[in-house]
Amino acid sequence: MTVGSRFATGARWWGFLGLWMATLGLPVAALAQDIGARAFLSAPQVGVGHQFVLNVEISGTQQLDADPVLPDMEDFASFLSAGTSTSIQIVNGRTSMAITYQYRFQALTEGTFEIGPVSVIVGDEVVQTEPVTLVVSDAPAPPDAGGDPADPGAAIGPDDLFLETRVSSDRAFENEPIIVEYRIFTRVPVQSYAIMTLPQATGFWMEELEQPTSPQAERVVRNGSEYLTATVRRVVLFPTGPGSKTLDPLSVEAQVRVRERSVFDPFSDIFGRSSLFDQRVPVVVASRPVTLDVLPLPTADRPRSFAGHVGTLGVAASVDRAAVETNEAVTLTVEYSGTGNLRTLAPPEIGFPVEFETFPPETSERISEGGGSLQGSRSFQYVLIPRVPGELTIPGVEVAYFDPASGQYGSARSRPLEITVTGDAAEGDAAGAVPTAVETIRDEIRFIHVGTPRFRRMGLPVYATGVFWLVLVLPLAAVGGAMVFRRHRDRLEGDVAYARVRRAGRMAKRRLARARGLAGGDPREFYAEVAGALQGFLADKLNIAEAGLVREEAGRMAARRGASPETLERLFACLADCDRQRFAPAGADREPPERVLERAAGIMGDLARELSR
Repeated sequence: MTVGSRFATGARWWGFLGLWMATLGLPVAALAQDIGARAFLSAPQVGVGHQFVLNVEISGTQQLDADPVLPDMEDFASFLSAGTSTSIQIVNGRTSMAITYQYRFQALTEGTFEIGPVSVIVGDEVVQTEPVTLVVSDAPAPPDAGGDPADPGAAIGPDDLFLETRVSSDRAFENEPIIVEYRIFTRVPVQSYAIMTLPQATGFWMEELEQPTSPQAERVVRNGSEYLTATVRRVVLFPTGPGSKTLDPLSVEAQVRVRERSVFDPFSDIFGRSSLFDQRVPVVVASRPVTLDVLPLPTADRPRSFAGHVGTLGVAASVDRAAVETNEAVTLTVEYSGTGNLRTLAPPEIGFPVEFETFPPETSERISEGGGSLQGSRSFQYVLIPRVPGELTIPGVEVAYFDPASGQYGSARSRPLEITVTGDAAEGDAAGAVPTAVETIRDEIRFIHVGTPRFRRMGLPVYATGVFWLVLVLPLAAVGGAMVFRRHRDRLEGDVAYARVRRAGRMAKRRLARARGLAGGDPREFYAEVAGALQGFLADKLNIAEAGLVREEAGRMAARRGASPETLERLFACLADCDRQRFAPAGADREPPERVLERAAGIMGDLARELSR
């Protein structure tokens, strides 16, 4: 749900009222209005990690040829979503029109910031708004701070809903496991939540921990207030290098149930149940950055076999058979077990006797959470084929590790394995030779064609051949095709709705091709072109104006025309992703352009098929 969707219903009723007044003979001059633009915030002060809404109102028009151009806000805010609403007001016989763009952002940095002018292009005229000031602080807002009274989420303060990052230790050795837990705390009714942005794991090896679909909620008391808390994400981080490292914030959008202030429902107040007049408001919160101090591993007494593993480690080796014949396979299993980042353990380097033919190992692992880290085992299975008889010895495997609990290095070693090989060595086999898997077989026989031949009758008259009838019918088919094409051209010129529907796919493909050309340049232009292609395709299929298109209303119209809820959900999710990426910081993770274009093309294909039923 976008910020502007709650205004859409009211805007449509005002639009219907304006059209009704126009039909009663309202003078056209009464609709004239100067173009103006102003920008205002949902609240002048917001907490770090919380959302705010930048409203851009353009009076004197109900549609724009291009979206407003926002100033650069990457230093202190992250874009979330956008929405639009339109309105018509009639006061003392004078009609005024306006369109409002609502942009939802998340505050990232504490401080006082000036949001520069917003540029709006209306026809040949460029209108700019006045700058506005935003204060980002967790201090309580002053009583006269004001804010947008139409925004129910403005009443939810930083102490009502917040996200907290908990780490098992803020001081660790390089490659030592650190468990990170993100918990949400709320004292307002939250119906659902979704992770918006994942923190960048720069400088860490990250392992996701299993999280239940429905997290267990707990009641806790903090600073004299009771909160409901739940874990939203758990990971294990392994620092890949020493130094000071910062965990980026995690953002969560919660759907909060808010009571309509203008509606009184006594039964909800008495019995404490959800009211029919409640509405869900999206509220975004983010955790605070956490700084970790990563210590380098000591160099004193470091074993030569140490490869960087931090934790505890043991090693065991075994073979499936201790006595075999020559040219029979033996399976050697080397298993590491312990704690730490087991998935980074490389296969051991074993000095196999030259009498063995060896093959690369197959890897398997059993890893789970435990002991404040990851624990389990990682196994390597080698297939060995002895080519020469005798008593052969596989040397033991040695592995070293660093134990952060004791701050010392340790090592483990498996015992050597003896294998008795009997039989005779095959002629021509050399130790260490690898047999050829596929032998080339020469073709010594060339088969002749044995199929039944095709016969053709001789001396047929001309009118009995297919070529004669093809030449006879071809001019008639050409005349018929020309008539159909002419009717199609006439309808394209006379029926605007038919022309828009027929040309929708071609125009959308042209815009996607233009977006593909922008994939290597500015990401904002690329995502804007993809979003424009999707909106333009939907508008053409429904024969409505693309400029000022209200997505919710267009979705309802498309549903009535036969579009499935799944396709519409994919459409609006793709549009929301494009809006979010247009205003994302320069270093943010983005979906590959080819993937975005593939999603957009798939959505257009499904819409075209469903709307043509």
